[in-house]
Amino acid sequence: MILLGLVLAVVTVERSAAQAKPAATAKPAAKTTLSGVYTAAQATKGEEMYFSLCITCHPKGTYAGAEFKKNWNGRPLSDLWDWISNKMPKNDPGTLTPAEVAQVMAFILQQNKMPAGAALPANERALFSIKIQIK
Repeated sequence: MILLGLVLAVVTVERSAAQAKPAATAKPAAKTTLSGVYTAAQATKGEEMYFSLCITCHPKGTYAGAEFKKNWNGRPLSDLWDWISNKMPKNDPGTLTPAEVAQVMAFILQQNKMPAGAALPANERALFSIKIQIK
């Protein structure tokens, strides 16, 4: 009887330990534009597009700095994608290819002093989880 009681006690302790909550793990940091979400090559192509399509309506500096921060900081990168892909260029909205939209976005991010890194996906859905963060 004593041996049976001891075995039951050990089994109960082991089962309780197995059912205990796992230790809290650190939550991964949210991905932001400060994580390096575009390549330098994308930004270079975006700059070429800027000088061929955008500069007539958007003089240099109108898409960077305090005004850009005020309008876009804290928003998902997909919002910027939506804006550019549906409203630009002003004289022919919605005509940019997904790759061109990503390139223009890369140039804008570069102009706002965000670091280069991995390629910016040419897909709006992939950008929902990336937050625009400006220092």
